Amino acid sequence: MKSNDDTLRLIIGHEVDDVDYEVIIKCGDKTIHRFGYKYPEDDDFVPNGERIDSCLLTDLNFDGIKEDVLFYLGSFGASGTEYFDARVWNPKTEHYDKIEEFRDIPNPVISDKYKCILSRGHVSAAENKYAKYVCTNGRLVKVAELRQYWQGNIYPERDRAIYEEHFIKTNVWKKNLKLNQISDFWKPVVPF
Repeated sequence: MKSNDDTLRLIIGHEVDDVDYEVIIKCGDKTIHRFGYKYPEDDDFVPNGERIDSCLLTDLNFDGIKEDVLFYLGSFGASGTEYFDARVWNPKTEHYDKIEEFRDIPNPVISDKYKCILSRGHVSAAENKYAKYVCTNGRLVKVAELRQYWQGNIYPERDRAIYEEHFIKTNVWKKNLKLNQISDFWKPVVPF
């Protein structure tokens, strides 16, 4: 689509038939790509009013170019879990491919340092779950999971947090870990 020296801009257009809004990708004054976006047609996702029609350019496949698009779907539940839809630029077809799995990832965090997408989900007052994904050939693959739970009445709270780490490909589980024992790539999403 472009070289690393080019800067892309994303513009949203509202006067479009049959879609919720139009996404226009520009490099300088030149339109590189344009496509329509329609929110999912289920009752699960209705964007919050102040962020409706918001999206951003990012690098989901970690090729060094911010050409992929995240669409904000909304914030839900008491913990304000956020969800997004995603499109990744496919240089072979010169079109954007939808990543179906992305809209199911709670609170996604893109880690350029670890070249992965991390998620953080609230299970209960005493448990959180995290996942690590990599984008391969336009698909998301879950490669690791982390479970965080609390035991006893030890304070400060971080001292009673226990972690279980699961590496999916090798089916390796690490249990009864403390915060300083979990893999470094979890640090952007695990509090404390």
